[in-house]
Amino acid sequence: MKLMLISGANGQVGSYLAKAYKAEGYKLALLYHNRCERIKQYEADPDCFLQAVDLADFNSTQKAVYDASAFFKEPPSALIHCAALRSYDAKSLAYTDPQTFTEVISTNILSSYHIVRALLPQMIEEHYGRIVLFGSDVSRKGLKQGSAYAAAKSAIVSLVKSVALETIGTNVMINAISPAPIETNLEEDFQGEYLEFRRKYFANFLSSNPGVKLISRAEIKFVVDLLINSEIQTISGQELFMTGGLN
Repeated sequence: MKLMLISGANGQVGSYLAKAYKAEGYKLALLYHNRCERIKQYEADPDCFLQAVDLADFNSTQKAVYDASAFFKEPPSALIHCAALRSYDAKSLAYTDPQTFTEVISTNILSSYHIVRALLPQMIEEHYGRIVLFGSDVSRKGLKQGSAYAAAKSAIVSLVKSVALETIGTNVMINAISPAPIETNLEEDFQGEYLEFRRKYFANFLSSNPGVKLISRAEIKFVVDLLINSEIQTISGQELFMTGGLN
């Protein structure tokens, strides 16, 4: 039974993956920021490790990875990094708040760097690892009123490509999944002006592209399954777009 680490595990995608992989018999290290209501049922499970962590802080992230490895007496063999911070001000760049822009950029990029940095040496030493980070389809098309988020996602994909070059021959595979809008319950996570922004964005995506669909969490898991498969030996440094049916 392999150990999988899921960061952002209380999010709608992270908690879905946690439930699915728990049912498949994985041991799980579940990292969350503040809230854990979607994964709280695993607190007493001996095959699960839950810990709150600020992924924007390297020392906290490294400690969480160390604590998880110590709890299970083995390092994680797979990382699914689901944590993300969106451009919650929903403003065009000309009118963004510099502090908000900086927070969105730095939180997304640094959390990705910190979690990969904390795990990568162990994976290289073990000569095995599967890492999946989440980009977004906005990395290739941009995001109106969300430039910080789009820029951060593009940077994360570049990080993936760079790490893939650095880990050739180590049996560590790192890839990015870049989905179009994901089918989630927006009201559970957003409110106010940003909730309205997200609703309009989703509605515009569907109305502007007849026949397309929102990306299901089940479909995301199918792609994650592929990328963490031990038989995969040559897929690394890739950005896999999930378009909802668009070319």
